[in-house]
Amino acid sequence: MSKAPPSYGRRGRQDANTGIRRTASTYGKAKFGTYSEKASGHLNVESDAERFVSHLLEIDPRVRAFQPQPFCVDLIDQRLLFTRQAMGEAWHRHRNVGGPKFYTVDFRVDWQDGLHHAVEVKAEGFEGDEVYWEKVADARPILAANGYPLRTLVLPASTSHPIRMNSRALKQASHQVGTYLTGELVDRVTRRCGDGPVSVRALCEDLHILPGLIPVLLVSGVLGGDLAHHSICGTLELSLAYGDLAHLCLLEGVEQ
Repeated sequence: MSKAPPSYGRRGRQDANTGIRRTASTYGKAKFGTYSEKASGHLNVESDAERFVSHLLEIDPRVRAFQPQPFCVDLIDQRLLFTRQAMGEAWHRHRNVGGPKFYTVDFRVDWQDGLHHAVEVKAEGFEGDEVYWEKVADARPILAANGYPLRTLVLPASTSHPIRMNSRALKQASHQVGTYLTGELVDRVTRRCGDGPVSVRALCEDLHILPGLIPVLLVSGVLGGDLAHHSICGTLELSLAYGDLAHLCLLEGVEQ
């Protein structure tokens, strides 16, 4: 297990609701910024692990919306705090109480089916000590009682982990569909793949298309493949997806 990897993606500022906790900044800019339509535009997160998870949430078709650092769990009063004012009042009220008092959720996830989850994000090798996880254990039943069961997602330490490699390419491709996906391309791909699975290399060679178009075909549901266990490269086998986006559901592959 090793240190968190270098960052990637776009820097940006989030002018809308930034949640209960302000992210650390560097010369007025968030240290880790990205863009997500499901998070209402630019968002600031506190680590590359959180940005990795934001990419997975953005491409997952089951996710309707998500927000970083959305609320805090008051471990003493056993309730959720949704504003910084409520947080300040609780801090003042518990100032003389010993031990852990608060736990801040990394993400709130709203699913298409109307359910919700709270998400704890860690980088492999930096999962936290026993004291920290005792605090998480105290917060878990409070979150569940308020309709936010807690899930833990971990950024793999290996930079060659398929989900880690694929998440960035797929997230970028999700913003390129309108530019590069044409009816003519879909027709050619559909005819070529109609007889069964084909590798990325063979598809690109046969149709004379650039490998950079493969993530666009994947996020648009034209093609599907085992993206949880195989990186997007020449040997990845692709099949017609017929609009099914199940291959983009990668959260379970990094859940602890």
